Amino acid sequence: MGEQQQRKQKNLYYLIVLIINTVLFFAVYRILLYYAELTDDTYWSFLVMVLYMALLLGFTMGYLIYNRFLYRKGLTPDRLNPDWSEEQKMAFLADGEARLQKSRWMMTVIFPLLFTFFIDIVDLFIIDAIFR
Repeated sequence: MGEQQQRKQKNLYYLIVLIINTVLFFAVYRILLYYAELTDDTYWSFLVMVLYMALLLGFTMGYLIYNRFLYRKGLTPDRLNPDWSEEQKMAFLADGEARLQKSRWMMTVIFPLLFTFFIDIVDLFIIDAIFR
């Protein structure tokens, strides 16, 4: 199997995991908020929102710190220190690319959390404002 085929399979795997996580995170969020609404206990809804925000902040900061705030993305060897050898430059760029690939799984948590908050914001500020 060629490298192109392996890359396609890996991308398909990440897409499937992203879709499953999005449905799972959103469903759990809405169920917990619905439970808080049923029990008329605002503590639960506050706790759920804070938990999801903490997860989003934690995973996003972890991704950015691990990838060194993405400063290596888009660099070319001619933009690096001219005193470095070609091997050092290639190793530096390869390390940045390897970090992006190793941390790719974090995006399967970050995007579903962002989607959940986006839909919640649309529900609270647009749908409620128009229909209620």
